[in-house]
Amino acid sequence: MSQQNFNFSIPTEIVYGINSVKHKLPDTIRSLQKAKVFVATDPGLLNTGIIDAVTSLLNMNGIDTAVFAEVEPNPHAQTVMKGAQIYKQESCEMILAIGGGSPMDFGKAVSAIVAHEGHILDYRRGQKPLHKAIPLLIAIPTTVGTGSEVTPVSVITDHEEGRKYVIASPMLAPKAAFIDPSLTTSLPRHVVSATGVDALVHAIESYTSLQSNPITDGLAFEAIKMIKGNLPASYAHPDNLEARAQIHLASTMAGISFGMAGVALVHSCSHPMSALYQVPHGLANAILLPHIIEHNLIANYEKYANIARVFEPSLTFENDRNAARKLAPLLKEFNKALDIPNDFSYLKLDFTDEMVDRLSKDAMNDLGTIPNNPRKAEKEDIRQIYKKVLPNALTKTELEDVYNRV
Repeated sequence: MSQQNFNFSIPTEIVYGINSVKHKLPDTIRSLQKAKVFVATDPGLLNTGIIDAVTSLLNMNGIDTAVFAEVEPNPHAQTVMKGAQIYKQESCEMILAIGGGSPMDFGKAVSAIVAHEGHILDYRRGQKPLHKAIPLLIAIPTTVGTGSEVTPVSVITDHEEGRKYVIASPMLAPKAAFIDPSLTTSLPRHVVSATGVDALVHAIESYTSLQSNPITDGLAFEAIKMIKGNLPASYAHPDNLEARAQIHLASTMAGISFGMAGVALVHSCSHPMSALYQVPHGLANAILLPHIIEHNLIANYEKYANIARVFEPSLTFENDRNAARKLAPLLKEFNKALDIPNDFSYLKLDFTDEMVDRLSKDAMNDLGTIPNNPRKAEKEDIRQIYKKVLPNALTKTELEDVYNRV
């Protein structure tokens, strides 16, 4: 640690509490001196009545709203451009993103392109930097796993290329994030499990990232403990508001951690699955997590052992190497208890070698994640990881080799 240098800052004000949106959101927007708000959300959330409740609250407080409810899972670049056009047409002054990671990623991207010329993908990582002041964004997460409400990153899908791209800039960090557990109580159970494990992946990957530091470690490790202790209860009993509040806050803590330390190979491999086959991001992460940990173990037995001991306290009496080796099986059991599938066979696709090669190539090109991974991954390593979770991708000889190694 004495040889490590790092900076840590978070520009997002976090407002936590049950009914915090109802009691504090209008005053926050008024304090920013904004009168017209662009509300970014998705059709499913619109149907729950949450959006109507929020817009009515704002309207009663003299704040006008324009609702854009066309955000799809893994938001499309074309949808971002459409949203930016409507933002301008409606003379909006700021953005309020309500929902899961997709509306928040969308809201950040709209905020960016409203102030810049060209197309949103012109500003993906490795291309043009954002350089002009952009509209302010407030984020209200209604799932329990993205962490996007506190990160300076937006992930946008180019469906013409079948690729996910990252737009990253300190300017994209929301001005404020309202962490209100009461807005998560209507979540479908499968969304609770997938987004909850997504938050766990954020915490594990940032804790073991090559960019981690003692502050991100503290946030991530506490988030791991909170999720392990509360996600199964929240999944089994949706009315358990205390458990739901714990994982909702843990998601934000993990978000702060990975906003600084980054995520790694799980995300490298999950992004192509979402871009090419529309697998929900959290579900893709959850399925891939145990297999990538098996690849990574050798790089940091100590940290993986620490995580394993959260899931099985008796491993305190095992050395780090032996404890770390138990982590992947423990995570598979954790997923099973949450009804998360073992692999992607539910897609009912037979994955050819060409399909696996395309996925592996795209994962290797996920420039914001691959460099953070604790163990270097070559394309062939990634191919073997995919083949473990893609139906019919492994040959008989490869299957026998996998079982022999286990």
